[in-house]
This record gives sequence, structure tokens and C-alpha cells, in this order.
Amino acid sequence: MHWIYDVPLPALCALVLAVTVLYAIVAVLGIRRLRWRLDADDNATAAALHAFIGVLYAVALGLLVVSAQDDNSNVETAVSAEANAIGNLYRVTAGLEPASRVRLGGEIARYVQMVIADEWPATQHAETSATTWRAMDRLANDVYTFVPATPREERVYPQLVGEMEEVLDARRERLYLGQQGVGAVTWTIIVIGGMITIGFAAFFRMTSVRAHLLLTSLAAAMFGLMLFLLLAMDHPLWGRVSIQPDPFVELQQSFIRQHQEAASAGFP
Repeated sequence: MHWIYDVPLPALCALVLAVTVLYAIVAVLGIRRLRWRLDADDNATAAALHAFIGVLYAVALGLLVVSAQDDNSNVETAVSAEANAIGNLYRVTAGLEPASRVRLGGEIARYVQMVIADEWPATQHAETSATTWRAMDRLANDVYTFVPATPREERVYPQLVGEMEEVLDARRERLYLGQQGVGAVTWTIIVIGGMITIGFAAFFRMTSVRAHLLLTSLAAAMFGLMLFLLLAMDHPLWGRVSIQPDPFVELQQSFIRQHQEAASAGFP
């Protein structure tokens, strides 16, 4: 079902609304045709039961939407934390000798480039990027096996290792949280609960068929909008409508600017 996350947002909204409204129309017309409608005297009792079901379902769906919003916020925080940690690691390399600074700085810049150009598109399709993992493994290995050659590098090395650990932790958190979403069991409950709530309204006895169709369709459309909202926020790093690597793009631009400033000043 990953393909649904690649559908453009307007088309996804229209698709969900069309399905929910069509279900409401079929339910109303089918129940009227089978003559399963409630008696007029039972409408009040059924309305109270429907209100209870509707409130219960609305609360559950609302909690899921809030949870999805929190997941998106957590992923955005993880993305920013990783970008900040990488930026700090890059600045710490300024305390190394020129050859080591250029080598580690180049590996950091390549990793950021791989995250933007390779890993992010792969993650949007629920895949992983082997090349980005190799770039990170190479960078981490070079940091952990680095042998300080001067007293200044000895002072800088503990901070270098500390920032590298921050990068690794933030990366793992970003990848883990970004792949999390509403599970199959939860989606099944959401869909079945919506069908029950909407289908219940089709049993009410209304004199006007047009009014019955309109009111039930409006209720189905409201359910469809909530379902669409949950779909749009589910799996924060999947699909076209996902969290973007803006902090990494800004970091890459910062690297380019720093490199240009260093070159103009005559530093390697």
C-alpha cells in the first residue's frame, strides 16, 4: 500500500472523499431498497445509540490524529538535531591539522550530499540507501580510529568523538521515527469503525431520499477528511507529502560558504 503515499495531495483527498461518499450513497440506497429502515418510533432511540458510537469513534480518531502530529514533530526535531550535530562535527574539525581537516571535512560534506540526493528519495519510497550507510560508516570509522598528531589535536579529539556519537544517535532516531506509522491493525479498526458509523446512519427513516443521501454523504465526507488527514501525516518520511531535508540543504550551503571564505582567505 506504499503507492498511496506517492499520490499527489489533492488527488489523494479527492480519492478518499469519493470512496467514503460513494459508500454512504450505496448504503442508503441499498438499505432503502431492502426496506431495512427503522420505524419512525425507533428513530430517537437509534439516534442516541448513533451519537454514542459517533462520539466514541470521533475521540479515538482524534487521538490518532494528534498522535500522528506528534510523530511528525518528533521526526522534524530528529532531522534538525542530526543536521545540527553534523554542523558541530564539521566545525570541530577546524581544530585539526590541515590534512586531517580537509579529509574529514570532505567526508562530512559527502555524507550530507548523500543524505539529500540519495537517502531522502529512497526513504520516501520506504527503502534504504546503502551508499549513504557506507558514507556514514566510513566517516565514523575515520573519527574513531583517528590518531592525534599534535597537542592541539589531542585536546580536540574527545570533542570530535562526542560530536560523532551525537550524529550517530540522531541519525538512528531520524530513520527509526521516520518509518513509524499507523499499523495495519489500527487502520483496519479505523476503516471498519468508519463503515459502522456511516452505515448506522443509513438505517434512519427519513421521508426525503434526497435529504437522507445528503446528510449521510456529509457525515461520510467529514469522516473522509479525517481519514485523509491521518493518511497525509502517517509515516513522516514516506511519499511526496513528507518531511523535507531542509536542515541538511541549509547545512550544505553553509559548508559551501565556509569553503569559499577559507579559499578566499588562503586557507586549505
